[in-house]
Amino acid sequence: MNVRSLIILLACLVTPSARPAGKPAGEDPSHALFAEHALPHLQIEISPRDLNFLRQYEWDRSEPDLPRTNVLATVREGSITYTNVTLHLKGAAGSFRPVDEKPAFTLSFDKAAEGQRFHGLQKISLNNSVQDASYLSEIISRELFLAAGVPCPRATHATVELNGRPLGLYVLVEGWNKQFLKRHFQNVQGNLWDGGFARDLTAPLQVNSGDHPADRAPLDALVRAATGTELTDRLDRLGQVLDLDRFLTFAAMEVMLVHWDGYTLNRNNYRIFHDLSSNKLIFLPHGLDQMFGVWRTRPEHPITPQMRGLVAKAVLQTTEGRRRYLDRMSLLFSNVFHLEAITNRIEQLNAGLRPAFGTNRLEARRQERAATYLVDRIVRREHSVREQLAAANTPLAFGPDSAAPLTDWGSKTDAGNPSFDRMRVPADTLQITAQGRSYGSWRTSVLLGPGQYRFEGRVKSKDLEFKDGVQRGGVTLRVSGERQATMQSSVAQWRIIGYDFTVRGLEDVELVCELRASSGWAWFDAGSLRLLRKPPAPSK
Repeated sequence: MNVRSLIILLACLVTPSARPAGKPAGEDPSHALFAEHALPHLQIEISPRDLNFLRQYEWDRSEPDLPRTNVLATVREGSITYTNVTLHLKGAAGSFRPVDEKPAFTLSFDKAAEGQRFHGLQKISLNNSVQDASYLSEIISRELFLAAGVPCPRATHATVELNGRPLGLYVLVEGWNKQFLKRHFQNVQGNLWDGGFARDLTAPLQVNSGDHPADRAPLDALVRAATGTELTDRLDRLGQVLDLDRFLTFAAMEVMLVHWDGYTLNRNNYRIFHDLSSNKLIFLPHGLDQMFGVWRTRPEHPITPQMRGLVAKAVLQTTEGRRRYLDRMSLLFSNVFHLEAITNRIEQLNAGLRPAFGTNRLEARRQERAATYLVDRIVRREHSVREQLAAANTPLAFGPDSAAPLTDWGSKTDAGNPSFDRMRVPADTLQITAQGRSYGSWRTSVLLGPGQYRFEGRVKSKDLEFKDGVQRGGVTLRVSGERQATMQSSVAQWRIIGYDFTVRGLEDVELVCELRASSGWAWFDAGSLRLLRKPPAPSK
């Protein structure tokens, strides 16, 4: 059996309720574009006047919803010419590049030319992959989501030039619109919301498509269900507005593939669709270029992390939600995360990319190294998930003194260039060194039930400076996702510091030993780091 046949087979192994409805792929005229990976070459032509319009556009973190500047372009693919193609620059904090560098584009072929299609598609994106030098993460991750039964735009590769200037290799992705929705859902009249930049459902969300864009009542109902204080019937309340079965698959896949910049872990890069056939909301993944433990995470990332997405947190705070989530991850790990099939698929895709680099050996070697690194991360992730699933429901044990020692510390670069060392003599010590603006931490995760806790341990620092734009500089202990901890700007001698926090339900909590500085050292006495469970407050 070849790799593509295996991926199609895997899609049939997931539970029926998680499988999308819609037309078979064979009836879709765009199927060949994504199935064959023929590496089309696109020549984009923009007038000098419109090129100057694009030069004036910059993505602004403080105003992420500013309208994109649209211009008209001509696109040639071999002997085929597409005219009046609506084009704008795309990308956000990490991926946006100006038009005179290597920009990413969104192209709408029928917006100004009714009926015009690109391989049957009304809309595509050309992603510059500046955050993934392998150019493979988007494609392999989307195929895995689809194999799990999660609707997701398809992706392939293309080479691009702009006004005769070669831009190189791109990842070509199917657009978000009703045409995409029709491949997966019977009724596409409901709203498709764009999660935007680092926003949860409580924020205003833009609508990509839908017959009633001003109606956000389903979102508000989901927020109410997720924020209710009563845990016993929370899943029932969520299930009235959320396709809970599909959400469990979505969340398990995001975490299993370490989508650190997705909804569950970062409230980012997602869409949410109101399926009127079931009157349920369905989460869909987006922005899959940094997967399997890269940059802000490791391949050994916890499979039950501290969720940042409101809905993900609400589900996993319940005992039943956590059980169902882990059961779903176990099923998907067995049926979808087939290591040999995934690595073979990467090699197959990689072989097709070699002609794209031509004589540019430097870029070809860079891509090959990144592809090798991606495979290494996937292998490590598979091993880590297998180990974690075996012990996922073991809560942290507290002694008679209501204290528990903390182990399994891993280092994490949060920003800049911190360096890490673990010294065993004269005592087990976690060290962080700042070299220029550096935010770094040692972290471990524990499963806790509802209650009040204190995270404490001995800390020392030396020669800390806070230049180069360091914000909230110092050394501290805290819980991931909470920024209220007091930063110690100088701890010349060993000192015990602590951080108090409350857990509302069953929750995986990530504990953080952190340094923020431009230079200097911080040490954390690993043997002293512990968690204290406080006695419940006396009832009145």
